[in-house]
Amino acid sequence: MPIRILHFVDTLGKGGLENGLVNIVERSDPGRFEHVVCAVRGLGANRDRLAERARVMLLNGKQPRVPVRIPAMARAIREVRPDVVHSRNWAAIEAVAAGRWAGSCAVVHSEHGLDSGTGAREPRRRVWFRRLAYQMADRVLSVSCQLRDLHARRTGFPAEKIAVIHNGVDSNRFFPDPAARARVRGELGLSDEEFCIGCVANLNPVKDHPTLLKAVAEFSRECGDWRLLLVGTGPQRPALERFLAEHPNARDRVVFLGLSDRVPALLNAMDVWVLPSLAEGISNALLEAMATGLPVVATDVGGNPEVVIDGRSGLLFPAGDRGKLASHLSTLRARADLRVQLGKQALRRVREEFSIGSMIRKYERVYESLATAAVPARAGVGG
Repeated sequence: MPIRILHFVDTLGKGGLENGLVNIVERSDPGRFEHVVCAVRGLGANRDRLAERARVMLLNGKQPRVPVRIPAMARAIREVRPDVVHSRNWAAIEAVAAGRWAGSCAVVHSEHGLDSGTGAREPRRRVWFRRLAYQMADRVLSVSCQLRDLHARRTGFPAEKIAVIHNGVDSNRFFPDPAARARVRGELGLSDEEFCIGCVANLNPVKDHPTLLKAVAEFSRECGDWRLLLVGTGPQRPALERFLAEHPNARDRVVFLGLSDRVPALLNAMDVWVLPSLAEGISNALLEAMATGLPVVATDVGGNPEVVIDGRSGLLFPAGDRGKLASHLSTLRARADLRVQLGKQALRRVREEFSIGSMIRKYERVYESLATAAVPARAGVGG
């Protein structure tokens, strides 16, 4: 009988956490693992992809949202009868308590990123409950060493009890593709000489797109032959559009592409990729850009320095430093040789250190060890 895992997540929208969950569901051995996914607040763009390999649920169905979700989560656990409950991030952390209440299953909680910068203070009750959840869980995971250390410092929970599993990238889906580059640049009306900057990220405050727009506005004073492609959607788009309306030198060169299922092809059309985030775990989008052989420019926050070796497999800059970002863009625009060098090293690094196969095997080992140690969830229940 396969090990049954019940995953609790906030939503099934587009994002690194959701993409990582899809990869686990799609790539883990179906003969050994069975997956059920429960979205806490809503479904989204990844629902159909997940539904091909997993049962997908919405907590409370169409009922009004409630401030405390533990009872509803416990009911879902009793209905599904999993061997392992796996909650992700703060939005689903109540599933740890629900799993303990329901009993007969192991519980793992993982941290994948932050909703705001690392310097932002969390409410005391949130810090208290997070520590309590860590203590109740059978296993606590993080996607980066930096994120592990941050939560250990905030909660007082021992860092050595938080295991790190880095995200992995699918090199069969994301890879250098000259044919796709030529095709997509033609579709977008990009000449061979036009310098194409790209960013794939939800338009949320933590991703700090304003710094990117300010940097390209500064960059445009010395270079008029460029384009910026923004792939993603989110609440900041109106503010970004207002900024561009006030900067006509940049306005006509920034393209909002919204959500797209053509990210691998779009990445190939770019000359450089930027991640201006204020906080990160391990960014799947960063790994995907590097797997495409792109030179990347990212903030030195979260897990980014664990992925990008500054000056070798990419360039780093301080969060919010538009001047440094503009300088990096100018350098890369002028030096095609540096773009090629950084892109090759980026590709080599993700293939050697951040493969999706390695990530999947590590999660499978966690699930197997927890299921073996836990009380069998389904034995003697319901016949």
